[in-house]
Formats: sequence, structure tokens, C-alpha cells
Amino acid sequence: MLQSLLITSFLLGNIYKYSLFFTESRVSFLDISVGLIFLIILIKKSQFIAPKPVIGFIIICLISLLISGSRYGLSAMMVGFFYIIRWSAYNLLPVAIPSLKSSSILFFLGLITVVTSVVQYIFSPDIRNLAVAEWDPHYYRVVGSLLDPGYTGLMLVFFLIFLTLSPQIVKTKKIILWGITYLAFVFTYSRSSYLAYLVAMAYISLRGRGWRFFVGTSLLLFATLPLLPRSSDGEGVKLERTSSVQARIENWRQSWAIFVGHPILGVGFNTYRYAQKSYGFFYNEGNLWLRSHAGAGADSSLLFVLATTGVVGFVFYLKYLKYLYQFSTLRYYLVPLFFHSFFLNSLFYPFVLVWIALVIIKERTSP
Repeated sequence: MLQSLLITSFLLGNIYKYSLFFTESRVSFLDISVGLIFLIILIKKSQFIAPKPVIGFIIICLISLLISGSRYGLSAMMVGFFYIIRWSAYNLLPVAIPSLKSSSILFFLGLITVVTSVVQYIFSPDIRNLAVAEWDPHYYRVVGSLLDPGYTGLMLVFFLIFLTLSPQIVKTKKIILWGITYLAFVFTYSRSSYLAYLVAMAYISLRGRGWRFFVGTSLLLFATLPLLPRSSDGEGVKLERTSSVQARIENWRQSWAIFVGHPILGVGFNTYRYAQKSYGFFYNEGNLWLRSHAGAGADSSLLFVLATTGVVGFVFYLKYLKYLYQFSTLRYYLVPLFFHSFFLNSLFYPFVLVWIALVIIKERTSP
């Protein structure tokens, strides 16, 4: 059941989201699946011991929401509460499911990401029509079923890491899969994912593969980039583009401004959308600010934590990251993820959180 739900969730991605009580509170099939899995296990198990760093951050999120988020009204507080419930469910999965054949699930989830990426690029390279649903109008870029090249690129990097670290996969099969995954990855044109790839290859090299591995995988990327097609009129395929850089810097500035205005407990987890509205950072008319996919998070995970939970929450979140870092296998994914999170809110991305949970379960159950 668990494997089927997760594979279906990765297959559907963000193609359709369901409004949950409020327009601004939308859930994917993955959210529903994880919620159902967690609820069923919670009913079956009388008790389980949750990690203190996870519980600590959850408590701070609740406190920040009750104290700081109340200024935005009941609707904002309910939305924030649902975000806390969602984050809790994802991060408590390794505790709720202590044993699982997570290695095979990780393989299938990575494979699904590759397949959906390739199919989307071949049959639907132009998703500019999805701008009406508040998605970025990407053109001739791999976005997969996640509909975002930055997050899809990161998940493809995760699968490259998984393939590299998996000795049980037949060498010929591994080479073919690695090559197809790599091609899908470079066609995301995601510079944050390129950085994550380089960091991942560097970390793998430091952990035993040697400097030749890093030099080889790095040269592969730098040799590939000039060969990527740039013929389409899409801005996203131009690696030298500066518009997205300027937009990201402005997003960081806004996140910092929100944090400076509420340095102790932030504006409340997660009332970030409402905080942006109150600061005048949304310029679109009507209720589009409620439906914007970018409205609920910042373009930096750490700035997002600072803005929504303040210095207090930031300290507890660092303890949570330290807890994750104790899992040696997870470090292969956590280190590139950390660098990627400087440019996207990837530390809080649901598909990333599922991958993290499965890696933790895999490490705990490995002999």
C-alpha cells in the first residue's frame, strides 16, 4: 500500500492540487497519501518516541503561530496550523514506519521522476499555458510532473546520487540509467540544481571515490552545458539570464525585511503569505496573492525559517538539521540539498521530505 501510494504520488506530482477548506491551503496527492499513511499507523500503534529536535521545532512553530500569527486572523492561523501538521507528518514518518524496503521504493521514485521528466520534455515542452494556474511559464525545460525545473532538477540529482551509491544495481543497467537521468537533469537548465550536482559529486569524492571521480563528473557537466540547445525563445534556457537572479535577490531582501520586523518568533509558521501581503510585497490584483504557488515560501529555506519563526525557531531548526546530519547515508543528500536550499525553499519541499524519510529508514534497517 505504502509503495503504491508514494509511486502514484510522484507520478502525479503537482499536476493537480486540492483546495483544503481555504483557497490558499492546497494539498497534493502526496500530502493526502502521507497523511493517510501516518493516520493509519498512528491508529494502529499505541505510542512511538519522536526525535526531540523534530518535536522541539514543532512546538516552536506552534508557539510562533499562536503568538505572532494571530495578527493575521483565524484563516491565516488555520492555514499555518495545517502547514505544521503537514511538516510533522513528513518528518515523523521514519518513526511511524521503523522498517520498510525503502531502497526499492527510492529506486522506483527516482525512476518515476526520470520517466515523467522525459515524457514531459518530449510531448509537452511548452507549459506556458499553465501560467493561468499560477505556474511559471517554462518553455523547453524539463519540469516533470512537479512542474518546476528547480525542484525536478534536485530530485534528479538525488537519483544520480542513489545510483552512484547503489552497488547492488548491475553495472550496465546503472550506466544506462545514470546517463538518461543525467540528460534529464541538464535539460532542467536549473543552475541551483547544477550547483547541487557539483556539491554532491564533491562530497561523494571526499567520502571515498577520490578526486578523479569529482574531476570526471565536473568536466562532464561543464562539457555538456555549451552543447545544450538555446534555440527556443524561452528565457529559462539562457544560463546567463539575470532576470531570475534579480528576482531572487529581491525575494531574499523581502524575507530579510520580514525577519527584521519580527526577529524573536517571526510572523508565525506558516503565515508567510499573509506577511508578504501586509508588507505590500504582492502587486497582483484581486485574490491572486492567495493562489500564487510562490506566495507561501521564500527563495531560501533558512530565510524562510527566520521570517516565520524568528531567531528562536532558527536555533531549534539548526538542531533539527544537526539531528538529520547524524545519519551518514543521508549526508550524501543533505549536503547538496543544503546548498540548493539557498535558492529555493527545498528543505521544506514535500517530495524532498519523503526522500529524506526513506533514506533514514533505509539506514536504520541496513545490516
